[in-house]
Order: sequence, then C-alpha cells, then structure tokens
Amino acid sequence: MAERIGAGTWLIQGETITLPVTITDARITAAIFTAPAAGARRLLDGVPLKPLTVAGRAITLLMFIHYGEWALKTYDEVGVGLLVRGPRGLPGLHIVDLPVTGAFTREAGQDFWALPKWLMQADLTFGRDSTSVTVRDEGAEVMHASVRTGRVRLPFGTRLQVPSWAYLRHGAQAERLLRGRLPMNLSGIRVGRGAYAVRLGEHPMTEKMRALGMLERPLLTVTAARMSGSLGEFRQV
Repeated sequence: MAERIGAGTWLIQGETITLPVTITDARITAAIFTAPAAGARRLLDGVPLKPLTVAGRAITLLMFIHYGEWALKTYDEVGVGLLVRGPRGLPGLHIVDLPVTGAFTREAGQDFWALPKWLMQADLTFGRDSTSVTVRDEGAEVMHASVRTGRVRLPFGTRLQVPSWAYLRHGAQAERLLRGRLPMNLSGIRVGRGAYAVRLGEHPMTEKMRALGMLERPLLTVTAARMSGSLGEFRQV
C-alpha cells in the first residue's frame, strides 16, 4: 500500500510521487450509453452516490486509454463509468471498474484517488478506422470490444476538467468519499455514432457493463489522438 508522507506526496514502491502529476502523451476512445436507472442504482448499493438520470435513464461511459510514459509509467486502461450525483446534488463521473496493465498505476490509483484499478492483461489497438480491445484476467478473456471511429473530425481541440466522485472499500482511502477532477485536454478529435461490437464473458466487470447498457449501440463515440492534463489530489467530502 502507498504511504502518504506529506501534503500531496506519497511513497509508493520505493518512489516518491508528488501531486499533481502531468499526463503528456495519451490516446483515448470513449463511448457513451444510456441504461435503466434501476441497474445503475444496484451498482451503487452501499456507495453514498446516486445515478444522474435523464428521462429515467442513467448515462454511462466506456473508455479505452493508452498512456505513454509519465509519473505512473506506461500502460493501457479500460474504464467503466457512470454519471452520478453526490452530496448536495453535485454531479460527477464515478468510475465503477478500471482494469490496467501496470502494477505501479494499480497501486497508485487505488491509494491516491480511490479508483477501482485491478491488474489485467490486454491488447489495445488504435487503428485508423477503429479502436479495439481484448481484456483478460489471469489469461481468461473478460471482454472484447471494437468501436468504429466517428466520421466527423473537429477542427479544434477541447480542454475539459471532468468533475469526479470516487469511493473504494479498500486501500489507503478506504470508505472515504472523494471528489476531484479528471483532466481531458483533447486534440485530434473524431466524433460520431460508429459501429460498435462487444463480446462479454462472465466476470464482475462484465456484470457491471451489462447493468450499464453497454451491450447496445452507443449514443456517441469520441476518439482523440492526444490527451493530456494535470491530475491532482481528490479531497474527502
């Protein structure tokens, strides 16, 4: 487990990391879905958050990310997210599953930001026309998905600071409700509603994906050739 040794400073696997840390070289593909609110509520059982709903539907997000070398090393990540409301009705993105291909970032994510990272094996490919990923857990396939790149290329980048809620039952932040911001400064963006295909095995992650409507065609897909930003501390609420 990582150890906090000062304000925003952690000792992890013999290295000292001071927040914020800067993402300089990443790629992302994301798909946005809707799902019945009841399934989203079940996933939040015991978590002090409620799904944010529109016309009775929850809004969910599936992300595939490759990180080049930065403070948390280089690795691939698959995120399963849900838009929620926390105390005082404040909205934010809550990550319910976040497998990664690196042990260093798994420990850092759990302890710094209460993110539900676990160690996967994965094949993640950003092609010209589509993004595809296969996730495995101890050699067994968990899921395979492909997202076709949207046809509309935006002539500009965008700078986002996505509000986030985090809650984990283990790790250095166990049972603390945290709030922070996820940096998503994106360029080389393509959007659309391209073809989507998914194959799910039997696994806790895929149970969440089913509950969050990720078997259906997404409402929108977004691919960015570059993602950067500065990721700071999440504060206890």
